[in-house]
Amino acid sequence: NFNLKDSQTEVTADTVFNALNIPVQRSYYDNDEAIKRLMSGEISAMIILTGAPQATLAKVKKEDGVHFLPLDQESLQNHDLRDLFANYLPAEITHQNYPNLIAEGTTVPTIANRALLVAYTWPENSPRYKRVAKFVDAFFNKIDQFNTPSRHPKWREVNLSAEMPGWVRFKPAAEWLAAHRNQAVSANPDSTVGQSSPELRLAFEKFMENYASSSGRKTLSTKEREMLFARFIKILAESKAEQAAAR
Repeated sequence: NFNLKDSQTEVTADTVFNALNIPVQRSYYDNDEAIKRLMSGEISAMIILTGAPQATLAKVKKEDGVHFLPLDQESLQNHDLRDLFANYLPAEITHQNYPNLIAEGTTVPTIANRALLVAYTWPENSPRYKRVAKFVDAFFNKIDQFNTPSRHPKWREVNLSAEMPGWVRFKPAAEWLAAHRNQAVSANPDSTVGQSSPELRLAFEKFMENYASSSGRKTLSTKEREMLFARFIKILAESKAEQAAAR
């Protein structure tokens, strides 16, 4: 099942199966209907493009007779995945995402894409330009409010400072980032990424970009991110101590 016609899932699934050169018989049901037909055996599989955990899937159990299919080179040894990974990121579905479907300590390899918040290039200082600038200021200043447990976990992965080749950052957004990067950063070493200030998050995101570039790893588990955050805080504290001692 490719979800509804012309949906993001259908477009992505079409790209994936064409890249893998795997012929399939397609159906176009929404997620709720597709899961019912999957559990009844009417369809063999379904594709979902979503931020994990997805509400409908979170209710499904192993006892329902369904499981996630791995998508990586090891599971598809007779297929060339280079074109696929040129456009998508390697990712993992974890026990934390779906405890009813994935055993603790295990993961299922899959692929992920990026989502961008895009604005039209209105003339600078035009009414609509100013509205977008006002939104950016309000949204960026309150980004930490989206990291609370009441929000979807994917909000914790938002990277305001990420660079996208070929894209120009909206000027007020670039100015906000520059201003907040230059602010003094202080943090409790026991704090987590989701509890940190916007300035600390920006600094950590830059640290993560450098780590990904040097290590070649594009995806990390929550535990690994927390360990790196602790390391980042330690480096930051040591740097501040050295600066204070040099004065």
